[in-house]
Amino acid sequence: MRKDMDKILVTRPRIGSSYKNEETKRNRRAKNEDLQDLPSKSSMKPKGRTYENRKELNEYLNPLTRFLAKSCGRPWSKVYSEICESMDRRGVVQDHIFVHLFDYVERNPVFIDGYPHHPEYAWRIYKTGYSFYVDTHGLLKEPNNPRPPRPVVENPSLKKIENKLYIQDPKGTWFEATLEDMDIWDGESREWILELLGAWKLRHKRAKLRTLSKKEKKILKL
Repeated sequence: MRKDMDKILVTRPRIGSSYKNEETKRNRRAKNEDLQDLPSKSSMKPKGRTYENRKELNEYLNPLTRFLAKSCGRPWSKVYSEICESMDRRGVVQDHIFVHLFDYVERNPVFIDGYPHHPEYAWRIYKTGYSFYVDTHGLLKEPNNPRPPRPVVENPSLKKIENKLYIQDPKGTWFEATLEDMDIWDGESREWILELLGAWKLRHKRAKLRTLSKKEKKILKL
């Protein structure tokens, strides 16, 4: 491992270091308000965000995963010792690198049918480029098989034919659905539409429905 690996991994600006205070920016651009009514003081910390701390660590971890991939087949104890020689854990950011290291390397896997699994949740460890494990001989290994694609489960009440969307309500009536943009959520969308399409797909959207005739359903084979 390179002797300057700790500098390569951590010398990046922290996420959030360039965020601006939207409240201050909005007050500075106010033209139709009386400047005397604006607050005399304002926090430098951006507001309107869901998390309390706006700055986050931003490590560059690709060199670490490349080193782990090249070290497959070697004893994990030697690989870990080499990493410790190049990383000073007394630093906050450097110590945080080891959190990611142990996320990448499962040191105590459970083997089921010869495949490594997570010891607590019993899920199988697949090849992702960021997943490694220590085998029964203490050697660092990378899984051979990638995660298989998830099976697509079709919903019989939801059909997409020639870029057009057709949905069926609980009573069995088929509709042609058209999604329209809207600025504000009006709360009028029906629950069964949300269940079929998903709340995220209907974010800032309204589903406009048109009832299909018997002839249209026969042509579409619905």
